[in-house]
Amino acid sequence: MSKSDALYLLLGPEEGQKDAFVERLIAGISKRIGQAPDIHRFYSFDSDLPEVLVTLRNGTLFSPYRVVLLRNVELLSNKKDLDQLAEYAAAPAAESTLVMLSEEIGRIDKRLEKLVPKENKVIFWELFQNQKMGWILNYLKKRNVRIEPQAAEFLLEMVENNTKELRETCEKLIIFFGDGSEIGYEDVENILYHSKDENVFTLFDKISARDLEASLEVLSKLLLSGNADPVGLLAGLLFQVRRLMSLKLLVEKRYSYEEAFPRAKITGKRVQKIYAEAAHRYTLQELQAVIRLIARFDYRVRSLGAALHPDLLQLFLYYLIVKGGSGTFRF
Repeated sequence: MSKSDALYLLLGPEEGQKDAFVERLIAGISKRIGQAPDIHRFYSFDSDLPEVLVTLRNGTLFSPYRVVLLRNVELLSNKKDLDQLAEYAAAPAAESTLVMLSEEIGRIDKRLEKLVPKENKVIFWELFQNQKMGWILNYLKKRNVRIEPQAAEFLLEMVENNTKELRETCEKLIIFFGDGSEIGYEDVENILYHSKDENVFTLFDKISARDLEASLEVLSKLLLSGNADPVGLLAGLLFQVRRLMSLKLLVEKRYSYEEAFPRAKITGKRVQKIYAEAAHRYTLQELQAVIRLIARFDYRVRSLGAALHPDLLQLFLYYLIVKGGSGTFRF
């Protein structure tokens, strides 16, 4: 592969399109070399850069080509790391491609950006709301599944981030209801908040009740299932806590719950009940502290090894539910 194809930098919050780009890149390499390349995945907060570079330079007996995916590169700011990357970029391995990824856009070190050819730096912006609606309708239509407009709008409200999450949720709906089905509002609500499969929404349900034991049980099931990416989990909880704080602010301004729910974009009787109970159990000061707590633990899970993530998430739930986001802790 040419030197210009040795390094890529993929930025932005739209993980679905980013994943599709990587899949096309790997498919093109596979076609060129006549077999699938070795794929190696690293995270900047959990890997030493020398290990990444050794993987790029050293081949294996099983494939003549290597693709290395290095995520969270917004954390690469150490001069020594950047110097080593610059040295590699000047003379990259002939049979390797390094793909650096980040959900961030403005936090990438300028030296790192300059190492990548301009045409290989791609920003994946989040879709507009109307584009997401079209994406859901088209995705389900291809699978011969219809969804009521209110149900689709609720899905967009609850699954906020990107088409990757939308695809995963749509696949759950398709598997559960089957081809040729028509999905209503209550169907989506049941899948998100009352599914047998635990997710960030069922976890928030237990957090809303300030039930530490039940919250830890949901977290344990998530960890065992492999569906507890710490960064994604914290992002999902942040989205819901911010929505809860919007509701709490409206209620404290003397809005009734009936008036406050549509303003906070909280729809559906069951979901409204969860948020109303949470608004009674958490003070505004606690919710503000919880948002700061999420930011602190987000930094920690990004900077500490994966082996510590279960303990960190359990500690996080304790400080959220029992301490209301406050307290002094060291880790």
